Amino acid sequence: MLLEKIYKEEDYFPREITFGEEREYGVLFYNDDNKDSYDSNHAVIFKDKVNDLDNVLDDIVKFYTKKGIKPVIYQSISDEGYFEDIKDILSCHGFESWSESQRYMVLAERNTITPNPEIIVRKITEWQEAYRTEIFEKAGEPWETAVAKRSLDNHNTLFFAAYVYGRPAGMTYAHVHDDVCRVDYLLVSKEHRNIGVGRALINAFVEYCRVNRIENCFLWPDGETAERIYYEGGFRYIETKRAGRASYVKCEGKGQQ
Repeated sequence: MLLEKIYKEEDYFPREITFGEEREYGVLFYNDDNKDSYDSNHAVIFKDKVNDLDNVLDDIVKFYTKKGIKPVIYQSISDEGYFEDIKDILSCHGFESWSESQRYMVLAERNTITPNPEIIVRKITEWQEAYRTEIFEKAGEPWETAVAKRSLDNHNTLFFAAYVYGRPAGMTYAHVHDDVCRVDYLLVSKEHRNIGVGRALINAFVEYCRVNRIENCFLWPDGETAERIYYEGGFRYIETKRAGRASYVKCEGKGQQ
């Protein structure tokens, strides 16, 4: 497994779904039309590229506040502990910081999923509004609609939709870049959970990767249920990373909010 490439892709994956401006210290990702999505609107900074942290933080705050977007910073996944080391400086600049544990898994074993035959999964290339109304809105995550829709503009996106009795019930999408495949999202509408929709989607995805010889697939599961599904699909745990996050909580002239 190409772990160095995998973690680099984790830092840069938003380029597949949003816009970005390069800085000497990292990248400023943004989408003026989808300001509620953190994946679409955050800065990534790299410890070894930061020469003047105070100026970097001022630049990030200025960039996002000018756009009316809440400043959020992601630490490079390879710089574990960095935000803990600079916690006081982040706080002085109005940021609340914390770390999130991410359990990384790679596709390394045989797929053992037996999909529900009543669930039909299709690889899609064109957006349908039914995905928004039947999947994202009914899953309680409408803000992710624009992100998923934007991903379909890319030739390197693998997008699968699941149908139950002809109605969209769930979706997953991934992208391939520089010999690495990142599973970006898996979502099932609340009314169709616990009937095998997620398993059907992952089964279709891993079988597509097997047939098309797509290797170096990785993801980090959001919870134990998702991890069990990925395990059945052939994904195996490699290691846990502490992902540093910082969110701006100070408004100019208003103190803390």
